[in-house]
Amino acid sequence: MFAMLLAACVKPPVYPIEPYIEVVSINQDNFDELDEDSLSITLYFEDGDGDIGSEDEVNMFWEDSRAPGFQIPFKIPYVQSQGNTKAISGTITTYYPISFCIDDSDNIDTFYYKIFIVDRAGHISNTDSTQLIFLHCL
Repeated sequence: MFAMLLAACVKPPVYPIEPYIEVVSINQDNFDELDEDSLSITLYFEDGDGDIGSEDEVNMFWEDSRAPGFQIPFKIPYVQSQGNTKAISGTITTYYPISFCIDDSDNIDTFYYKIFIVDRAGHISNTDSTQLIFLHCL
């Protein structure tokens, strides 16, 4: 009888210590003003030292293109590293109620969100943007 033992090494992913994000999807891009439906945005993330999320601090920020400089804060829950490597990747889905029209001179208010995250070490990710969102003014 012949037996063979094969061992394979799987190399862990290598990511920079600064988080990387990418907007993967939004649930829809047309809303009515003060719609009961929430906007849902899914982000893909990577982080080389695995320190995404916090139990206490806000760490994700959305900026509405209609109000530059005003950031909407969110808190990504603490993400525990799995296995022998610190590098992590995955997706985060965030929900936010649709708001009101800022520019009432048009029937449709068009905008997008710029998004970035901050890890526990204070490293700031790149900034990515959603596609255009069309808000039908009442």
